Amino acid sequence: MSYREAEAWLGEWGVKVGKSSLQVLGIRLEQHEQELSRERLTQLAQQPLRGREGERGRRWCVEVDGCLVAAQVEGGIEWREVKSAVVYPMRCPSQRYYVSALTTATAFAPQVHGLLRHAGVRQSDSLIGLSDGAAWIAELFGELGVHRHILDVYHASTYLDTLMTGLGYSEAHRQEQRQALLRGEISIQRWLNLNLRDQPINPEAHQALRFLQKQAHLDHTDYPRFEREGIEVIGSGQIEGANKHVIGQRLKITGAHWSESGASAKALVRSRFFSYSPVTPFHAVRHGAFPTAA
Repeated sequence: MSYREAEAWLGEWGVKVGKSSLQVLGIRLEQHEQELSRERLTQLAQQPLRGREGERGRRWCVEVDGCLVAAQVEGGIEWREVKSAVVYPMRCPSQRYYVSALTTATAFAPQVHGLLRHAGVRQSDSLIGLSDGAAWIAELFGELGVHRHILDVYHASTYLDTLMTGLGYSEAHRQEQRQALLRGEISIQRWLNLNLRDQPINPEAHQALRFLQKQAHLDHTDYPRFEREGIEVIGSGQIEGANKHVIGQRLKITGAHWSESGASAKALVRSRFFSYSPVTPFHAVRHGAFPTAA
């Protein structure tokens, strides 16, 4: 709901408050929620995972990505990355827990550690990490103790298509291979071994080849093996959806420019509304932001 819509809605109830006043109140609420949630996640991050070794564990998926938003900086506007993470049980994807922030990878890591504990991940559980292959996410997954890191199959299919185009494959053949990959039937390393020929390719295709070779070497692209291991998720659709609906739908509206603190607070609040269970209860945020309302 926009501030203008909120103003009209409140007017129907006989409450007269202007758009600018609502904006001031909203900013205060968002900033307080950011402080409380960040503090809570940092506290949780310092706690050990619950449970004990030997318990029968569950599999959890952790998807991490970034979304660029326009931020106001000294001297103009720059694109800055809002980092987001979503955690959910592999067999219950609707039970999603989100956290988002415009911050550095180093500062974001404790928030993800805290999110795992808030979601209920236990010592005996295993983590499946899905990403677009970014180096900072790989480092984060290493810190989290991710058991299996998977390159999002949709990103893999894009790079493979670029490579196949450079190799001169027809559209029909490329589509057939893309669909097989999306179904999890192709191991990238095996595909490269069988299909690479000693022929020159354009720079774009060469870049795609280097990326796929690196991901295959890191064991992130053996999709048939992942299926044999019982892994049911090979695409990062949850975090892609979050970038579009949780972050982009509000922070990337036409003409919007954000301060770094404002973008970070808004991103966290947006992630709260889409989470299965918020890190901080709303009544605690409200009473903290507006003590007289308690």
